Amino acid sequence: KSTYPALYVLMWSILEGNTRERTWMDQHMKTLHITKENHAAIKDSIQGLENVRSISLKDQERFTSPWARDLADEDKFERTVSLVGKLLRDDIQLQALYHMLVMMKPPEKHPSIQQSDSTLVSVRSSLCQFIYRYLAAKDNTDLKYTKTIKTHTASSEPGTSFCSSMMKESEDVENLNPAEKTSLLMNLVNDLHDCGNIMQNRSFVVQMDHL
Repeated sequence: KSTYPALYVLMWSILEGNTRERTWMDQHMKTLHITKENHAAIKDSIQGLENVRSISLKDQERFTSPWARDLADEDKFERTVSLVGKLLRDDIQLQALYHMLVMMKPPEKHPSIQQSDSTLVSVRSSLCQFIYRYLAAKDNTDLKYTKTIKTHTASSEPGTSFCSSMMKESEDVENLNPAEKTSLLMNLVNDLHDCGNIMQNRSFVVQMDHL
């Protein structure tokens, strides 16, 4: 329960990292959260919408500035989303490992008895090692798993190329080595928790007027 807000931000970070995909369906296929079976189940409900471009947090009124009580919080939120999105992007195996790491690391302000729990500490250590070993190995092997499928549409209108402005809020990570990427991912866990707190407790509530 204590890690849910951070996991919510993590989900949006991965989606944001894939806003460069041609359509929202292609974007979804690069994430851990939405499966081919999900799309098959709603196929009849989305006819004609297959070529809609990818979806960004910036499409939501909820995240239209000013949305946080402090501009510095907005900047931190967007930079964190951008960094995590770039690091995880379309790598579904890395997304899975990182989800487990975030779930195993409660917020720093959480009761200390959980922070120092020997089982959690051991699991976190193992996950960090798995992440490093995966990153070190995948450059030299064909470890990367994808579930990308070609989307067949009735429309001849191509999807629009798009990349979220939020993805420009952080530095490039492509040239980082496996150790540097692992260290950055570990450090970003606390930032994800803080971003969850920003979203839940340090932002304005958007209210829509029903006319």
